[in-house]
Amino acid sequence: MPWTRWTAFATLCILSGTSWVIPAEMSDGLSALEQQGLIFSLVGLAALMFVVREKQSRSNGRWVGLAGAGVGFFGVPMVVAEYARGSVPATSRSALFAMVPVVVVMMIAAGHSAEREEGARRFLAPALAGLGGLLLLLPLQFSGSARGSIMLAVVCATIVLVGVASVWLYRSLHGIAFAKAVAVVGFANAVFLLVWSAVRGDMTWRWSGVASVLSVSTLVDVVEVLLLLWLMREMQPMRFAARYLAIPLVTVLESYVLVRPELTVRMGFGTVLLAVGTGMLLFLNAGEEETVLSLH
Repeated sequence: MPWTRWTAFATLCILSGTSWVIPAEMSDGLSALEQQGLIFSLVGLAALMFVVREKQSRSNGRWVGLAGAGVGFFGVPMVVAEYARGSVPATSRSALFAMVPVVVVMMIAAGHSAEREEGARRFLAPALAGLGGLLLLLPLQFSGSARGSIMLAVVCATIVLVGVASVWLYRSLHGIAFAKAVAVVGFANAVFLLVWSAVRGDMTWRWSGVASVLSVSTLVDVVEVLLLLWLMREMQPMRFAARYLAIPLVTVLESYVLVRPELTVRMGFGTVLLAVGTGMLLFLNAGEEETVLSLH
């Protein structure tokens, strides 16, 4: 990959992986989903500043598909994470989302081309290795209640949705001006999250709270969304899916330096597996990659 993609990917992983050491700035009186809705509104507005007016084209289906994929990738997981609190711990959700690379690999392997299936299967072992390593580092913990079981099933379904949506976004982002694509995804998620908050009765609309959204942490969130969309267009889906392993790897390595836990064989082996799986997903030479991974 060109150095610009590596730089953007590394920046995204460091920003996301380091978020745990940055104190969260809560907006006064606003729910978490309302805050995210306003952040996506800012993303959409920022993108509109760079949209170049062109003649109207008959691509309504493409815009709808892009909006749907964007909501499936960003908005739905945010809603599920909010309502899974207490039933599925954050560490368990992080470990489960490491299954996204496996979902993406299986989607590509399900293509009708024998070459595509064979090439995609070469990425399955690294994806499973990374998943196994993270599970060693973050053992799964679940609630034994009925609600806990339901929320676990919902989280697993969301993981599949995210994998499908990431491949869908890769297809949809090509052939569309980047600023327009960002505006569509931003406003689609803003509407989804704000309407959801309103339906659930979590909408407050306190102007003091809205003003407090404008902060350094919000700027970081906006930058992450922009990086995600740009990388999703520039990287092959299986390469991009490595972020679900790379971000936890960054967090783990930072915790070793800052927290200095007592190291065990399990932690060491898990870290090695996670690092190897991440590295192979990013650097494995599948041969004829553009043909194998083509989604057209």
